[in-house]
This record gives sequence, C-alpha cells and structure tokens, in this order.
Amino acid sequence: MLTTIEWLSRPQQESLNELIQKIVQAVQPEKIVCYGARISHYQEWGCFLDNSGYNDDFHPSFDLLIISQVEEKRDGHDIAQIAEQKCVPPFSLCCISHKINSVNDALTAGQPFFCSLYHKGILLYDAGRTALIDPGDPEKGKLKKDIAQSHWTRWYGLAQYFLKGAADSLTYHRQDLTVFMLHQAVEHACIALIRVFTGYRPNTHNLFRLLTIIESFSPMLMCVFPCITKEEKELFKILQKAYSDSRYKDVYDISADKVAILTERVKDLQAIAESLYMERIALYSETQEPHLPFVANDAK
Repeated sequence: MLTTIEWLSRPQQESLNELIQKIVQAVQPEKIVCYGARISHYQEWGCFLDNSGYNDDFHPSFDLLIISQVEEKRDGHDIAQIAEQKCVPPFSLCCISHKINSVNDALTAGQPFFCSLYHKGILLYDAGRTALIDPGDPEKGKLKKDIAQSHWTRWYGLAQYFLKGAADSLTYHRQDLTVFMLHQAVEHACIALIRVFTGYRPNTHNLFRLLTIIESFSPMLMCVFPCITKEEKELFKILQKAYSDSRYKDVYDISADKVAILTERVKDLQAIAESLYMERIALYSETQEPHLPFVANDAK
C-alpha cells in the first residue's frame, strides 16, 4: 500500500498531515486510507480584486476510509461525521468508517472495494496494532461484469420504479408521496452507480453523502444539484429531507412548481447515471477491471 500522495505540493501535504492528526486525536483510529483525491484550482484576475487584482485558490477534497479498532463503541456513521467536522476550508472530506475486523473479513472474502483500497489506496495513518490481511492476487477482488450488471439491474431498476411511483402519486395530488419517491429514485440510482463502480454498498439515506461518494469516480451527478445559490440549496434541502419530513411531519406542504423542478432534476440525474453505467460496463471484461480514473466522454 502506498503511503504518500506524491502529486500534492509540499504546503498541501503539510495541511493534509495536520488534518489527519486532528482526526487521529478525535477518533483514535486503527488506520486511515485515502481512496480518492481531487483538487479544484481557481485563478482569477480583475481590476477590483484585492491582492493586486489576482487570486489563486485551491480546494482539495479527499475520500477516506477510517478503520476503527475492534473495541470502538461509536457507530461508523458517527466516526465519519466526527472526522469530517475536523475539516476546515479549503479542505473537504468524504469519510466512511468500518472496524478493522470487518475490513479484514471483507479482504478475506475478496470484496472489490476493500481489495482495491488494499492494492491501490494510500495509507495516511497506521496505529500499528492490527495488520490488514493481504487479499492476495489483485485479480481476485476485481468486480466482474456479470456482478456489476446484476447490481445495476437491481438498484437502478428500483430507482426507475420509484420515479414512476412519483409520477403516479402526483396524479393523486400527493406531493408528500411524490417527493418521498423522488428521494428514493435518487438514492437507489446513486447506490446502483456506487455498486457498479466500486463494489461498495453504502448504508445511508443521506443523498449528499451518496453524491459525494460518487464524486470519487465522477463529478457529473453532483452538477444536477449544484447548491451554489440560496434557491438551489433550498431545492436540494427539500429533496434531502423528504425521506423523513414527508412521513413524520404533521403538515407537509410543498409548492407544485418545486415538485415539477425536482421531478425534472431527478429525471436528468437518472439519465446521467444510465449514461455513466453504459460507458462503464462497456469497458468491463470478465477478467479485467477498467482503469481509473473514469472520465465520461463529454467531460473530456
């Protein structure tokens, strides 16, 4: 397993090391493995800007697997949330967390996500108490085409049924059921892509977290809900909270125009998901996994 992200600049490496130390102090993990990193570089010039009219900013994002000790009492979601709260701008984190015994069981079973991290991930921290089990031949843990297709058929099939259910609910003027179904249509489309690209099965209803996990292999779905204006943030918040609000609020009211916008956004998201799947599955063979990072044609 690698131990450094060589293409980071020295200041970025130092900032990342400081962040990792904060996480270690907060959650006392067994190991921390990076499985994805992105840096958005923003340059601008203008007569009315400070700093002599020129700004040069960067925004690093890291995807981390936090491996906790067997004795850890906190839930994996809590560990991930605590770690993410230690992150301050310009950094951002997407964390998932599993106990060391569960990770070793997954490595022994040849689960693709964990085997890929073992062979290609970057070990950023190691407490040295318990070793990871070597899964052996890298080919053993690679996701096969028929398994990827099976994941897609199940999870994306459910996503399509939920979208149809949203349309049916709207004909009965049940906006609450409509938005709940739209939430599920997005959730299951995200799960389908994550299963196909990584082999990992997420255990969350949080749409933002699912979309953030997807950013480790494609930024395209997040573009459907950019959240760069107050209105866009509010729109995504409605969808994000629909899983609980539509079922538990005594009064749930949402305007027809917002329902219409959300419906079209979800249709767009599913269309992008299907396009990504078709390009991905075309690269598979029964014995060879496509090379990462994957870039969709229209993003080249």
